[in-house]
Amino acid sequence: MLIGGSSKKPDLRTVRRIKRVLREALALSDDATVTVTELACLEEDCAPVETVVGLLRRDAPQLQHKLHKSTDGVDAQDLMEVCTAWGFEVRSAAFSSFTKES
Repeated sequence: MLIGGSSKKPDLRTVRRIKRVLREALALSDDATVTVTELACLEEDCAPVETVVGLLRRDAPQLQHKLHKSTDGVDAQDLMEVCTAWGFEVRSAAFSSFTKES
């Protein structure tokens, strides 16, 4: 749910696609959790909406990355950025299914 000014909810199908593609690209185990949240950004010089992607794994620190756009605006390049920020090396081909479904 969007916190702040607008009550528009992110498209659930898009959120699920982002989670599925990251899970596949990173070959995550079943006990790992990918979170995708769309929030109003209240920081100065920030886009009005941001998507926060998180990764929770057993026995590993929580990872988080902010994309300064709505979930509907997230593309394969953004998902590569998330993986790189988290320290994973993932080839762009891992996101071909995300690009095809857009």
